[in-house]
Amino acid sequence: MVAREGNMTRAAEKLNISQPSLSDSIAALEHNLKTKLFERLQRGMRLTAQGEQLYAYAKQVMELTDSFEKFFYEKEDEIEGEIKIITTPFVGSDWLVPHLKSFLKKHPHITAKVLLRSDNIELAEGDVAICRSLPHQPNFIQKPLFSTCIRLFASKEYLKEFGSPQTLADLDNHRLITYKGNYSSSYGSTNWILNVGRQEFSLPRKSYFEIDSLHGMINAALQGFGIVELPDHSPILRSGLIEVLPGIQGEKIDMYFIFPEIRKASKKINLLLKHLANKGN
Repeated sequence: MVAREGNMTRAAEKLNISQPSLSDSIAALEHNLKTKLFERLQRGMRLTAQGEQLYAYAKQVMELTDSFEKFFYEKEDEIEGEIKIITTPFVGSDWLVPHLKSFLKKHPHITAKVLLRSDNIELAEGDVAICRSLPHQPNFIQKPLFSTCIRLFASKEYLKEFGSPQTLADLDNHRLITYKGNYSSSYGSTNWILNVGRQEFSLPRKSYFEIDSLHGMINAALQGFGIVELPDHSPILRSGLIEVLPGIQGEKIDMYFIFPEIRKASKKINLLLKHLANKGN
């Protein structure tokens, strides 16, 4: 938890123990291992190289232990109980929730809990993850669900006032909506709109409106703030936004249904996979 939070106080709060007790536990672990696991910084904690190695190993052990416990206590002949799904905010609220309605209606003894994570999806938190492929996870099954591409969109209001760009160079003279800062998000974007069509080593375009939320970007576009890059999920295509420069598309994003291999016989997981597999994006 200290490694995840990067801060002793926040970690102690989440673990519901005192900070001195947590500090003593870490000191004892470092003493027993005869190595330094954390660097103490002015504003937090950072793993050392040895700490990174131990964290990766401990994370894997915890995920396998959690998966085994769920498998051990699961009654495979009964279709009941909770299924916990981890996914990204947009996919969870706008794609998954509508598709879960008929699944839960068909299986009334199953309940669902959806955990939304913008980044750092921890597989041990749930039974299933719906996200981009996770590399270096040999103990997890990853089944493709759907693919989507990044495209450019704007509202009718904006295009009526400012005109529709005909070439990528025209984007230089338009108002652009971006995610706050350069980033690699759960849907794949790196503010591609600021760089597409620009010459190598040239400065990126300037953003007109920044916000750290995909839903916020969609709403800003609907309000006529400017042109935005978004994944071509069905909810976005039905939102009333108009595709700009339809011959141009950005990164293709493949979304996967991910679960522990040890639970491959789980009826709940397989029923959910079968239900979602042909829903499209």
